[in-house]
Amino acid sequence: MLAMAAGVVTAPAVHAQGFGGGLGSIGKSALSGAESGVASQGTSMASSMLPSLSSASTGNLAGILGYCVQNNVLQQSSSTAQSVLGSLTQQPGVTSSSAYEAGQRGLLQTGNNQMFSLANLKGELKTKLCSMVLDKAQSAL
Repeated sequence: MLAMAAGVVTAPAVHAQGFGGGLGSIGKSALSGAESGVASQGTSMASSMLPSLSSASTGNLAGILGYCVQNNVLQQSSSTAQSVLGSLTQQPGVTSSSAYEAGQRGLLQTGNNQMFSLANLKGELKTKLCSMVLDKAQSAL
């Protein structure tokens, strides 16, 4: 589906160039809009492939949140994340759990003793997952 959408984006550019002129402001605007649509569709499609947080314990969420803060992934929400992290780590048993330690290494519990490494994510996807963890951690307080 994404490949088809990408084909739509590249075809008008090749076709328009074939007529010897540039794209003009209308063509550039249409092409830019199409590229933005494909990019956001790709990001939302990729976001839907992020792991679920439903199996993550409070300790694991706190550890992941600490990982996100330490690696400056949540720059816009840094103060909120630090506040939530402080509240979570004061709960009994959170920082002494193996799930917390795994989270601090960027390993998210996904259920059935499986872990997902945040090291596998780049850019916006890592930010999206860290934002999801922050939201889930806030609701756990």
